[in-house]
Amino acid sequence: GDYLAITTLGFGEIIRILARSDWMAPLIGGAQGILQIPKAALTGWFAWAVSWIQLPFVWLFYRFGITLLEVDRNGQIVFGTPPQLYFLLVLACLLMLFVSRRLNNSRTGRQWMAMREDEDVAAAMGIDTTRVKIIAFTLSAASGGLAGAIFAAKLGSIYPHSFQLLISINVLALIIVGGMGSIPGIVVGAFALVGLPELLREFAEFRLLFYGIALMVMMLVRPEGLWPSAVTRREMGAEQTAPVTAGD
Repeated sequence: GDYLAITTLGFGEIIRILARSDWMAPLIGGAQGILQIPKAALTGWFAWAVSWIQLPFVWLFYRFGITLLEVDRNGQIVFGTPPQLYFLLVLACLLMLFVSRRLNNSRTGRQWMAMREDEDVAAAMGIDTTRVKIIAFTLSAASGGLAGAIFAAKLGSIYPHSFQLLISINVLALIIVGGMGSIPGIVVGAFALVGLPELLREFAEFRLLFYGIALMVMMLVRPEGLWPSAVTRREMGAEQTAPVTAGD
């Protein structure tokens, strides 16, 4: 739940401090970061698959002046330009949406939902909570690692300050605002929390103040999120229609 996410943010900050230490400098560069990161590329079967996937969108590419992705003589597709990186990000998002959707309807996904509601009851029903937590952390780290790899390839060099704690807090906020456990809600929350600061950019130093007020109003008006999951909608509906007894 929320407490686990906050704890994860704390451990992430600890790892960031360790990464900047002299002890880790020989391994990952320390405060100097990692330099001269090669451009993102796909090889082998994946490169040919992507080259075929883009064919139905050739007309759209030409309309916006986007260079088609071509397999070079080494059998690679190199994502060198911003439009090509955007195409790679779209592919990564579609992949993660597909995986999340499949996990949500799988046995593992139902185990996650059971643990979210009541971990003790889930353990009593025979769910190995430790194993399920490890799977959740592993898959979450894999998705974050995929996004981080694309981010690093785009910049060419990364430093400890390239991904600050505020960005992680914004990611947690968009999940809560969009709707915990709702895949469409997370997408809507991302559009809302990424677009809102850009709309408020002209207010300069008051931008973050308005941003915080909007988040507080959102949590008061729609605590379940912009697009809650079906389970959350049923729970909220049951609370609203529950009869009030004389003792209440």
